[in-house]
Amino acid sequence: MDDEAGQPDDGSWQELSLEELGQAYAHVVARTTPATAEDYTATDDSENPAEISGQNEATGFADEADATLASIIEGALFIGHTDGRSIRESELAVLMRDVTEADIKAEIGRLNDHYESNEQALRILRDADGIRLGVADDLETIRRAFYGKVRETTLSQGAVEVLSLVAYQPGITGEKVQDQRGKESVSLLSQLVRRRLLELKRIREPESSRTVSTYYPTQRFLELFGLESLDDLPQVEE
Repeated sequence: MDDEAGQPDDGSWQELSLEELGQAYAHVVARTTPATAEDYTATDDSENPAEISGQNEATGFADEADATLASIIEGALFIGHTDGRSIRESELAVLMRDVTEADIKAEIGRLNDHYESNEQALRILRDADGIRLGVADDLETIRRAFYGKVRETTLSQGAVEVLSLVAYQPGITGEKVQDQRGKESVSLLSQLVRRRLLELKRIREPESSRTVSTYYPTQRFLELFGLESLDDLPQVEE
C-alpha cells in the first residue's frame, strides 16, 4: 500500500525487521522533540539472520558416502533460511568441496526431471532471489485449500511509525499516537487492528463515563517478529 489510509486486510504483509521498527520509533520521537533529536538512536540488537554462505565453510559433505549432491541440495532447501527467503546457488556451492554454481544448477535440473518423471509433487522453483522447494503448478490448488490465496502487501511508512509507537509504548492512547506523529493516525490504527498486529482496548476513565481507546501489540505481532515479549525489542536509548 502506498497511501496513509492503507488497503483492506486481504493477506500477509511484507516482512519488517526489528531494526526498522526501532528506527521508526526513534525517528518519530526525535521528530516530536527536535531539540533532542540527535540524542535518540536505535541500537541494532537484532542482527539479520546469517546467510548460509556466512555461517558455513566448505565442509566436505560430498565426501560422505550417504550425502550425495542431490541430497544436500534437497536438505538445504527443505531447511531453508530462517527468514523464509530463497537460497542462491552460490550459498549451496560453499557447502561442498569442489562444487560450483554450474554443478548446482545442473543437479537442480536433474532433480526436477526426476520429480516430474516419477509424478512427485515436489519441484525446485526459481524466483528473483534464488531457488526454493515448492510444489508442482498443477498441485497449487492443494496449497490454496490449506492456506488460501495469499496476497502480500506492504506497510506504509505511516503505518510503521504507528506500529512502532504502540510497540514501544503499549497502552498508548490514539490521541497520544496522533500527537506524537503530528498527523492523523486513526485510520492507520484501525488498519493495524484489522491486521491483528494491534489490539484495541477501551478503558473507562475514573469517575467518568468517558472511555479512552488504548492500543497494545498482539500475540501475532510478537510471533511475526520472533519475540518472546516486548522486552526483547531493540532498545532506543537517550
